[in-house]
Amino acid sequence: MVRIALLAAAAMLPLTAVPAQEPLVTTPVPTTPIAGEFTLAAVGDLIYLRPMLATLEARSPDMVRLLRSADVTFGNFEMTVLDLATTKGVAQAESGGTWILADPGVPEDVAGLGFDIVSHANNHSTDWGVEGMAETGRRLTDAKLVWSGTGPSMTAARAPRYLDAPKGRVAIVSATSTFTPMSRASDGYGEVAGRPGANTVRTVRTALVTPEQLDTLAAIAAKSPLRTDGRKGDAVTLFGNRFAPGATGGKHLDYRYTMNATDLAANLRAIRQAKQNGNFVIYSVHNHEPGNDFQEPADFAIELARKAIDEGADAYMGHGPHQLRGIEIYKGKPIFYSLGNFAMMNNSLDVVAPDMYDQFGVDPESGTVPELLQARNTRAFSDPNLYESVIAVSRYSGGQVTEIKLYPIDLGVEIKGADRGVPRMASRAHGDRILERLRALSAPLGTTIRIENGVGVIRLAAPGGKPAR
Repeated sequence: MVRIALLAAAAMLPLTAVPAQEPLVTTPVPTTPIAGEFTLAAVGDLIYLRPMLATLEARSPDMVRLLRSADVTFGNFEMTVLDLATTKGVAQAESGGTWILADPGVPEDVAGLGFDIVSHANNHSTDWGVEGMAETGRRLTDAKLVWSGTGPSMTAARAPRYLDAPKGRVAIVSATSTFTPMSRASDGYGEVAGRPGANTVRTVRTALVTPEQLDTLAAIAAKSPLRTDGRKGDAVTLFGNRFAPGATGGKHLDYRYTMNATDLAANLRAIRQAKQNGNFVIYSVHNHEPGNDFQEPADFAIELARKAIDEGADAYMGHGPHQLRGIEIYKGKPIFYSLGNFAMMNNSLDVVAPDMYDQFGVDPESGTVPELLQARNTRAFSDPNLYESVIAVSRYSGGQVTEIKLYPIDLGVEIKGADRGVPRMASRAHGDRILERLRALSAPLGTTIRIENGVGVIRLAAPGGKPAR
């Protein structure tokens, strides 16, 4: 009876009788860069649809040797990998442009080429549904490739992933600003489960027009039945597009972008955590904006890249427009606005979704899949720039870049059939043309590229201010 009375008395004590802890205040976490010399090789989009390791070893051994020789090698894995006979994934009603499907042997082949770490956040992540996305992730893991950018929730998709390399712990955070509406992941809330998908950075695009054009658009928007259309301040929204007054002297519309503040803050926080738990951070962003015909990065990509470096990223890896964009060195760290394509084998697909025939107004019974793809490629993928790129090898010392070497590669714009889009080292004359173009694209960003014996070279000051050798 005494024990019962004591328990009853304790239950009646005011809550203030329990000592309260002081709120925890977060404090900066010290970070340590990779000590000594460290090399990172990087390429752009891997649209690498069938195992080609034996072929590439025979045809371009220097290229394979280059990929394997770096401490860590990175690329953007822009494919779904599944076995159509067993998969639960199905072609979705919308895709990133093509329902890209790779052979189940591709992840091991990519690892065999020398790749260690890949991004998986891009506009093709959910071509074959979240089931195909998840199966691709499992196959990448089975091939011992470290990857990031998609997951069963937004928290998982945005989370850093780590490679414990011999010289230090390398982290990767991957995002995409170009995506289909169904691709965006979400966290759960209450009884609502999380949604699988990609880590996305949402943007609002504004097209600049003359004041007179803006007045015309406002008059049209005033008659629109959509409540979202109309004039607000200096901007007009019409059929989901936003317009504002500004300079309009170029061939194309000039665009301005505003990033979603929540997405930006969450990505920067993931980068900061990656640096705190690792020694080296890659931030990978898939970004087609303002379009595949543009060689200059969108304004928000410049802002995002610099903020990523400020937050702890050691390298910003851009890809998406399928062609090279310029290189910037910001606070001693490289920003590759686009590394173009490493492989673009989408012309050799054997199966496509029936929606693709609808997309191009073609009768499925009128021809073969390669004939459909040839017609599509003639319309959308004929630009020679799409078949020229580089392998970028960055050398770090004490956490700072001292030298970047750019090795030009040729994907065979003049080649027909299955070999088109397959990479090889460029010839000297062709390689110099590629490097000259990249040099011109990088100069406005303050970067000087020298061409030495067929290789582009960017040299920076070594730690301590001494010129790098």
